[in-house]
Amino acid sequence: MWTIKSESGKLNAVLVQDSTEQLWTKKMPFAGIESSTHYVSRDPHAQMNPGHEQWLQLPKILRDEGVQVFEVKEILGKIIENATLAELGEMVDDVWMGVPNPPEPEDLTVDHLMWGNPPIPFYDPVTEEVVLPDHRRVAWTYTRDTSFTTQIGAVICHMRRYSRRYEPRVVKLCYQYDPVLSEKTEIVYDANETLGVFSEPPCVEGGDAQIIDEETIAIGVGQRSTVTGVVETAKRLFEADTDGELKYICAVNLADYPAVDYMHLDVTINYPDKGKALVMPYVYDTEILKDYPPKKLLLKTLEAIRRQSEQHGRPMEPLVHPDHFAALGRTGVYINDNGKPKLLRNEISFLDFLLKEEKLEKDGFIYVGGVPEDLWDVEHLLDTMLEQSRGASNIVTIKPGMVIAYDRNHATNEELRNHGVTVKEWESGYLDLLGGPHCSTSPLSRDPA
Repeated sequence: MWTIKSESGKLNAVLVQDSTEQLWTKKMPFAGIESSTHYVSRDPHAQMNPGHEQWLQLPKILRDEGVQVFEVKEILGKIIENATLAELGEMVDDVWMGVPNPPEPEDLTVDHLMWGNPPIPFYDPVTEEVVLPDHRRVAWTYTRDTSFTTQIGAVICHMRRYSRRYEPRVVKLCYQYDPVLSEKTEIVYDANETLGVFSEPPCVEGGDAQIIDEETIAIGVGQRSTVTGVVETAKRLFEADTDGELKYICAVNLADYPAVDYMHLDVTINYPDKGKALVMPYVYDTEILKDYPPKKLLLKTLEAIRRQSEQHGRPMEPLVHPDHFAALGRTGVYINDNGKPKLLRNEISFLDFLLKEEKLEKDGFIYVGGVPEDLWDVEHLLDTMLEQSRGASNIVTIKPGMVIAYDRNHATNEELRNHGVTVKEWESGYLDLLGGPHCSTSPLSRDPA
């Protein structure tokens, strides 16, 4: 059975998703609301074809390094081609659960699974109305978010973002029906099937989940994954962990919306090698690292920007506020108490937890944007935040000491190289800005670091 034992060990197999067309097409370029999948408030890039060509570099880099690559859209095509009518009916039931007017099983296509039913909007001359797809099933190229594999099996995620709520149902078909994945992977938890009465949705997303080592999982809590989602996930993983492999499941506090609309844990920290971390400066607190660029500088800079905007008569509400970052990094450490998560302790800093537990070395920290000459260098902070917004921290490790990174983040990539990390640069000028190599890959099998 395939498992994930680390974030930086040798990557053996990975799930990716060629859905770049979803980023550009069949949307109105007007500000809408999250419940509609037919609006986009920005037009990130006009040229889709160059963007697709750049995306195709990702599976090529992975395959060139010996990684077995599984692509969602290709898998779905083969599944439908080889499925019985009964299996097609089960797929329609699973994906259109609770949604009216599903396609007939015998008519099911990959486009239905990606775009909805009907797959293409059209004008009905009889009713004189435009008919839209019921719900876009796949919105992004980021397979990391919809499922993730752990030390003991795979988790199907429950998405917080409404426009992506049905995407895990589509991805789950790959685990269920692909002959290799159905044999090599085991779904130990589908978060969409969680039962109970909660004051918040039990959401957990793969961009927030990091397999630190053989015994530790960290899950970010903020805009996407919820405390309830983390606790419910911990409960199911601890129940399934009959061999006692898991020691810690950590809930890591992140900045909340509207600080950054896409913030997962993997946009603040990643792991290029054993004992090393590529980390965002200025966003974490720490009582151990004396030379870590201080969060106070970020908070004071945000205060200054807001104050200036208000003085100019253009207040920034409801935009980013210093309070949104104040608790980032606080960590609840859970242990297995007879199959249930029990809070062991709270840490003021996720970085300090990793250091105390010897998951990271003190000299193993690599900073997005490089090391500032002065800890209170505001210009460095601004440059670093811009690199971070372009996916600088969102690297994926292929094997210890080798990563894939967006080519546009020059300072960060140079800093990685200065620490002995080989950087495979992914051309990214036409790719969307909301994710990166880590978001775009969902590891299925990875060795310990």
